[in-house]
Amino acid sequence: MQSQRNTNAENSMSQNNVSAAKEQLGQIAKSYQRPLRGKLALLAALREEIMELDSKGATGAEITEMLAQCQIKLSKDTVARFLRTEAAKERRTRAKKPAPVMPPCGGTTAPPRPMIPRGLSSSNG
Repeated sequence: MQSQRNTNAENSMSQNNVSAAKEQLGQIAKSYQRPLRGKLALLAALREEIMELDSKGATGAEITEMLAQCQIKLSKDTVARFLRTEAAKERRTRAKKPAPVMPPCGGTTAPPRPMIPRGLSSSNG
């Protein structure tokens, strides 16, 4: 009897631990971001400037040349990969925004009139 009670207590303690660990791990997972290493970390620090050049029509090769002028030597493939991943991130964030709610056709916001069966009128009261 005593060993069965211990087993039941251990199981409930184990379930409590699992529940707490699951909640804590879930919070950690939501806020986790993989640290950038090497070249991508360097490009991430210059993201705003690189994205501005891209928005103005600069090619990956041109951006690579401009970075080289600033003593940052990267391949044009690395810059192109960075631009692709950043563009994909922007598309995902735009896709998550809810669509604006449009008013019904006709543009009126007045409530609909109540339906009255034929043959009856509101003045026949």
